[in-house]
Amino acid sequence: MKSKILSGLLLFSCCAARAQSDPMPAAYLADSLPGLVRQCKNLLDHAYMAGKLLAVTDTLPGWEGFPVKLYAYSTGTDLYTRAPKQAKVYLLNPTPEKLAMWILTTCWIVKKSLDYRYTHQVFRTIKLQSGAQFPVKGLVYEDQYTANFYEPYVFKDGVTVYVRDSAWFPRDKTCTPAEIDYYLRLTNRALKPQTGQYARIISTTREDYKSAGGKRDVGDKGDRKIAWLSVVRDLYKQALRSDTNRLMVDWARLHLK
Repeated sequence: MKSKILSGLLLFSCCAARAQSDPMPAAYLADSLPGLVRQCKNLLDHAYMAGKLLAVTDTLPGWEGFPVKLYAYSTGTDLYTRAPKQAKVYLLNPTPEKLAMWILTTCWIVKKSLDYRYTHQVFRTIKLQSGAQFPVKGLVYEDQYTANFYEPYVFKDGVTVYVRDSAWFPRDKTCTPAEIDYYLRLTNRALKPQTGQYARIISTTREDYKSAGGKRDVGDKGDRKIAWLSVVRDLYKQALRSDTNRLMVDWARLHLK
């Protein structure tokens, strides 16, 4: 494991030197990366939506060439149904090594420091906001407002979306097998024109993106245009091919203290 990390350091150092005039010192990276990889592995090992692996595909529309994984998972015992709720979701989570590198490059780009207070803030925010899980498409159950009351959220391209036909969304907050499968087939045409605000994995907003120089017309908090989905998808795909996650950097420029 240590040799793999050291090889990664050398590769990163070469790439970073070409990519920026003030690259992260390799010694800083060597000190910070191994421990952070372990933290990230522990976080991803507890990704609750990565339950039973049903399939892996690299032909999902919009995500061609990326190994998107389809999972079935169960929630904990729901407060009202008194039983676990069932769901399916396509995920494209980073590896622990990729996630750790994103955190370090984010802190270096924004603060020119790998001080623990910065890396911990980024890591903790990811843990609280998403657990580092990136839902490409499908059903996400969360109990964020009431403990053990698992409410359904439909996701596409790492963002909460709203189904145009209300008949496909459960009033009792428990999705049927037919509804669960419907969310896996969603296209933008089946969605309302407004989406959620926050992009996985660190809850980047349109305002974060635009403040950092983003040029696409994605609207704002009051006009949450569906174009945000394609921006998030494109930036996340770029991140998976590199050591920098622009969505995380954009968030950090406004929120990393």
